[in-house]
Amino acid sequence: MISAAIPSFFSLDSSRQSYLHSAVLLMVLGVVTFIARLVKETHRGRVVSRQNEKKSDHRIEQSPRRPDTKLDTSNPKAKSNRIPSPDKPYLDAFPDLSRSADLASEKDRGRMKKDKELYWKLQNLENHRDVVPEACTRLVELFDQTLSESLRNPSDTILSIPSYDPSDLRNFLHGSHRSAAKRYEAYLGRRKAGGPREMFPTKEYALEWLRLAGVVKYVDGGWLGGILGVGNGRASCLPDTDMDGQGQGGSLERIVAKMAWQVISEEFGDGDLQKNHIYLYEKLLNDIKAGALQYNGSTSPGYMKGFDGLNDDQGVPRCWEAAVAQQCIGLLASTKEFFPEALGFNMAYESLPYHLLVTARELQELKIDNYYFAIHVTIDNADSGHSAMARMAVERYLEGVRARNGEEAMKNVWKRVQTGYILAEGLPTTPSGPVEFEPVKSPEGKMYRQPRKPPGGDVPTPAESRLVEVIMRKANAAEKMHCTSRMKIGLYTVEKWLDPSALTEEKTLSFIRALAAKRPFVIPGEPEKSRFVRDLEWGGKMFGAFTGSESDVVKAWIISLQPKIKSEGTYEKFVGPVKSRSDKINTSNTAFAQRAEDLWAVHNSSPIPPLTLNSKRSALDLPSGPSFTQATSVDYRTIRPIWYISTSLFECFPLQPSRFATPLGMASLRLIRSLLGFGALHLPEDICAGTDDLGLERQNDMSGLWELGENLDLSCQIKSSNDIKLLAQNTPKGRVNDFCAKLLDLRARPYVNAASIFGVCLALCKGLQSNEGIVGMLEEEKDRTTLRRIVDEQIATILEFTAYQVERKEVEWEEGFVQGFMWAKQELLAVL
Repeated sequence: MISAAIPSFFSLDSSRQSYLHSAVLLMVLGVVTFIARLVKETHRGRVVSRQNEKKSDHRIEQSPRRPDTKLDTSNPKAKSNRIPSPDKPYLDAFPDLSRSADLASEKDRGRMKKDKELYWKLQNLENHRDVVPEACTRLVELFDQTLSESLRNPSDTILSIPSYDPSDLRNFLHGSHRSAAKRYEAYLGRRKAGGPREMFPTKEYALEWLRLAGVVKYVDGGWLGGILGVGNGRASCLPDTDMDGQGQGGSLERIVAKMAWQVISEEFGDGDLQKNHIYLYEKLLNDIKAGALQYNGSTSPGYMKGFDGLNDDQGVPRCWEAAVAQQCIGLLASTKEFFPEALGFNMAYESLPYHLLVTARELQELKIDNYYFAIHVTIDNADSGHSAMARMAVERYLEGVRARNGEEAMKNVWKRVQTGYILAEGLPTTPSGPVEFEPVKSPEGKMYRQPRKPPGGDVPTPAESRLVEVIMRKANAAEKMHCTSRMKIGLYTVEKWLDPSALTEEKTLSFIRALAAKRPFVIPGEPEKSRFVRDLEWGGKMFGAFTGSESDVVKAWIISLQPKIKSEGTYEKFVGPVKSRSDKINTSNTAFAQRAEDLWAVHNSSPIPPLTLNSKRSALDLPSGPSFTQATSVDYRTIRPIWYISTSLFECFPLQPSRFATPLGMASLRLIRSLLGFGALHLPEDICAGTDDLGLERQNDMSGLWELGENLDLSCQIKSSNDIKLLAQNTPKGRVNDFCAKLLDLRARPYVNAASIFGVCLALCKGLQSNEGIVGMLEEEKDRTTLRRIVDEQIATILEFTAYQVERKEVEWEEGFVQGFMWAKQELLAVL
């Protein structure tokens, strides 16, 4: 074929040769331009990378590996095979995001305002510690709401598995994953056939969607914030004794919580700010200039009131509801509260949703940075990602409860896991979802795209059948009565819909279903607020057109669109009696025991003692200095409470996710990882561990400070207990008791006390954890090596962040850091 083409190429006439030469020249110029642009972009990326290797004072920093994306504000070119969609009808298929609150019911708007206030308090938890009971009440309300809805048709939900079976659970999750994948495959087929975008009709719509979705994205990972902490013990929903009569063992809960905690560690970037999901989303909003802007021109972070630039009564109610649900269950995820529910929520939330796939694709199509959404497609994979990790944690816990507490106890835990799963599945997290389109032919013979009817959607409900009968009966009398109305219901005017010569039951059903989506003409569930009903009443445009009984048919139809379900008490009826927070009576008589009873309360917010003149030091000198205790003989029983409480210093930082997406938060996360045995020195090129760390053998090798404490207990012949309340009760009044109480006070307000906490942590490393007398008590060399590694990691992390703060001239922070160190050093020297 090539040889045959050559002669004809050379036999072209002169005019065609001239045209060809011009075409070749243009092609060469195009290639040169492309190469020049590529070189320029590569150079720009390298410049950005070099710039970002330096420390920055800004919350938003550009990742060296992901240079800024210049947003193209022009509309993407339509494909040649696309069936044209009339602009207005096409846009009408999508909800008006700017009026989401206005079109919501009065009840939903009122609830949204309360959720906004609760959201802000939880994002600033340390200043509102008294909000915990309110969060608990709201969480139970949401359990009631989502459970009652799912119980109406349990066959389509996880409730279809009445008794836990690992095979049934895996098959259910696999089916859910396959369903999302098949829907996406069908979506790609529709787009390839020329169908329009189904998530974002315009670029402007996408940008508004991203802004309104920020409320949920600013708590990303927060649903497991309290899953692992010093208060973890046996789940409160389980019996106090095992089948063998032993009691209060909570090692299973701690192992499972540690498995689940790995998910939020990766959500938060494993200590690397560039990988933190909230940081990525905040950077996206900053790039598109969405939301309220600060004085420096950057987007307001999620812990600020009005970060979205909207009034308190504006926004998307369902997004605020979903965000608050994540905050509440994360806050109350400990074994003392809703531990199994949090595991179930995590398992559902980490599954792959169809809308995420569509969102990632269409944002890329609109030339909007989609990386935040794209990484969730990969990181949440069902084989080795967050989806698999969440399932493995649930399986481990249920099997462990069955072995330890028996079949009946496991059944109760399974119901609670199901409740958490239903909560995540039942609350939409986005301002709007995809709208599937199908080709249809208009009466004029033109091809258009219109929203696809849902499966089984042609079968009318009883309320629809009654209204169809009324409308068809009225059609002849109403002929030509709507000629002056330009309002469209879906694709057509009312006059065209109700043309008696072409009216059928099927067309009338389509009309009232299109009418049901017309706001504020119809407000589902609220006929008294629907303009359709008001138009039928005295003073309305249609007064007298419908009889009283016919008006009742209209009202019944509107009510049927959102039936009122009595949900209160559904959760407790489903899982059994629930212990109330008010049932917990504090009878403790020491400072340490009082705080152990209620880890949320701030009992004493007074600062630690100020420095004396001769105790002032340079912050950078402290991490590099020698250990200040060299005692070879240590009374471990005396300092044992300090050892365990020292593991808790940083655990409240993640409970305020938006504040956590900062250099301070990432330094804290690295320290948490080290304390847990995961390793703190996370490198930028590291990838997510995924399920690599979840094997039994790997977990047994991954000891943290708590597990090392249990080994110290063993070597000193002390019975270990995961119950901090028991630990506190057995700690006599005195210096150790008071020291532990103050550590818990500092822990309760992490961002206010951050500098002091870092200083105290350093003192604990140098005075307690590196003490050779204690190291020598560990019987295995593996444990001694692990402890030395943890100490080295923590000192290196603290030194790095301290240098960062000193470079930024954070004098107040530096003083607080030294003050915390010197105070803790003084206390440790007094008891060692």
